[in-house]
Amino acid sequence: MMTTEVVSFDGGILNVIDVPSRKCECETLIALGDGVIVDGYKGMLEKNGIIGAVTVSLGKLKERFGPMDFIRPQIQS
Repeated sequence: MMTTEVVSFDGGILNVIDVPSRKCECETLIALGDGVIVDGYKGMLEKNGIIGAVTVSLGKLKERFGPMDFIRPQIQS
């Protein structure tokens, strides 16, 4: 099943489309690594002062980023 993750950030909304997910009783679950990429990209948008609605596919994000791209800086600080 595919879903769209909609995340608010300081300045706008991030829509990440084509996110693989599975339905569990009362919620939709996505893979931990995919969630890290979505949240990390949201942080990048905030850090760079991006304003407005941003829509991107998870596939395009995965072409440029992996979960460790966002985890490693947090570990090092």
